[in-house]
Amino acid sequence: MDEADGIILITLKDLGCEIEENETIKDFDSEMVYKCILSYLKVINENKVQNLTSTLPKNMSARVNSCSLIANIIKDLGYRAELSYHNLLYPNVNDIRRIFIFLGQSLPKKEIETASKTMKLEDQICQYLQGCVKESWMPYFCPFSKRIPGNYSTAKLFTANSLKIPSRGRSVKTVPGLEQYYINNLEPLTLQTNRSEDIAPSVFEYNLSIYAEAQERENEWNNKGSSSGLNPIDYRKSKMKQVLSRMNDSIRASNIEGGSSASFGNDSLQDLIGEFRGGFSDVGGQFSRKKLFTNEQIEATSIQSSNQVAAEVETEEQRQMKRQQEIDELQSQIDQISEQIQQYQREMQDFVSLMRQAESENIEQDTQREGLEKQYKIKKKTFALLDDAEGNMKELQGLCNQTSANLLEMSAEWEKVRRPIIEKYRSLKDKQMNQADEAKSKLDRIKEMRQLIKKLVQEVQQKEEQFQQLQEAYKNAPKDSNRSIYTRRILETVKNIKKQKVDIDKVLLDTKNLQKEINTVTDTAVRTFELVKDLLYNDAKKDVTAKQAIKSFAIIDDKFQKLFKTIDDTGSFQNNILTLHSKIEHITQKTNTLNSDRVVKDLSNIKAENQNLIKQIRVLMETSN
Repeated sequence: MDEADGIILITLKDLGCEIEENETIKDFDSEMVYKCILSYLKVINENKVQNLTSTLPKNMSARVNSCSLIANIIKDLGYRAELSYHNLLYPNVNDIRRIFIFLGQSLPKKEIETASKTMKLEDQICQYLQGCVKESWMPYFCPFSKRIPGNYSTAKLFTANSLKIPSRGRSVKTVPGLEQYYINNLEPLTLQTNRSEDIAPSVFEYNLSIYAEAQERENEWNNKGSSSGLNPIDYRKSKMKQVLSRMNDSIRASNIEGGSSASFGNDSLQDLIGEFRGGFSDVGGQFSRKKLFTNEQIEATSIQSSNQVAAEVETEEQRQMKRQQEIDELQSQIDQISEQIQQYQREMQDFVSLMRQAESENIEQDTQREGLEKQYKIKKKTFALLDDAEGNMKELQGLCNQTSANLLEMSAEWEKVRRPIIEKYRSLKDKQMNQADEAKSKLDRIKEMRQLIKKLVQEVQQKEEQFQQLQEAYKNAPKDSNRSIYTRRILETVKNIKKQKVDIDKVLLDTKNLQKEINTVTDTAVRTFELVKDLLYNDAKKDVTAKQAIKSFAIIDDKFQKLFKTIDDTGSFQNNILTLHSKIEHITQKTNTLNSDRVVKDLSNIKAENQNLIKQIRVLMETSN
């Protein structure tokens, strides 16, 4: 057990758990167990434990929820022993050891390897930095064997390698595929050198070469380019054209000197290119790039002399014949290479299909192997238990007794916690219901007020229309009329308005009182129903008749709900009926006052027109006869 505990502690430290040196699994409390299991599960499957906190919560309900969630996750991974939240909140050494062993077996191998690699890399970095701190720096121009005062026994010479660094500017956009090559295929700077010690010298050499090239271009432009009358871009283009023309002339001259049509073959062409590049193979240092443009006049004179000799030896027709033969040979070689490429592509497709088939077979074999391993583990455990069946039965009986005792203790503790929570929940529920009822009553009152406002606005509009009509009537009325008549009418209208206002206030008070009574009745009904329901459920555990009472109570509750709904529906229907009746009366008044008179007038006009038409027809018939 001590060896197993040591392995578990080592794995926990590798996973990032903060464990003291003298601490063992027996010293772990619930918070430490929670942290360790959470670190295991983050490595196994991080998505399942994203919502969990890094430490055990202080609230009891949150603790139970988080521990039960972790227990379910461990069971989903294949843990077959009994596990619940109380095993994590009240840890036992044997259970915790068993859980840690299972989680250690469930860790993916890749994660362990990467963790060990990262640890090795960190150790290497620390060792290298310690060595660099202890060593003294030695410049590259100092000879290695030279004795210098101080500790220079570990001094090393700088060796530079050629580096490929992604370029910036227009070349990335103009050249197709260059950006993808930089992203996918170009190795990072740390892998382009043979040794890690050569990274810094290589970078220094690269920067120095770029600076030297820029300085050489600037010197050349100051010496030659400024006097040419071109801008730097045109000068660079003309320089490139001159270099390419010299390359073509040199290849042509070497072909003429060879005197054979095979000089433009595959091997001879590569040799020529290699010879041409050989002149520039020494261009690698920081100051040797000046050889590109120093011997321009000498090369020009040699090319002219070689061209004169070639003109004397061969004629133009022979040259064309040789060139045609060389072109035909190159075309045949290109065709052969294209056929080989197509054949290789077909072979690659066959290999890819074979690889896919092999991968599918490997996946099937892996699944079969995993199933067989699971069966083997189960059978192995069963056979191990069969050797000492009685002892295992006793252990299981002891575990069952212990779990039952733990459950009883937990149930008692839970009851202690549950009672105040339920009381608080009920009080909050009652408060919330009261607030909901108040909000509902306020909303109803707001709706009523809005309806009243609409009615008042309509009445005001009607009064304004009446006022305008009365003003027009007053203007048209004779001025000699007595004011007493109008004052009487005004007083009568004022009295009628006061009576209507009193009636409206009475109706509003009645509606408010009815709404209050309805709210109180519904509240008392809901509370009595809930109280009776709780009493019946408490009595149902002891009495059989209470169960029948619960069923009948549920039926009564359903019927009462339907009755409440029907009452509300009838009230809404009655309101709709009243509004429809008022609309019908208003429409009938309009039709009686306006449309009927118009219809009668139109009918009389139509009759008159018909009589006139009949008279005209008779007159026409008489004239025609």
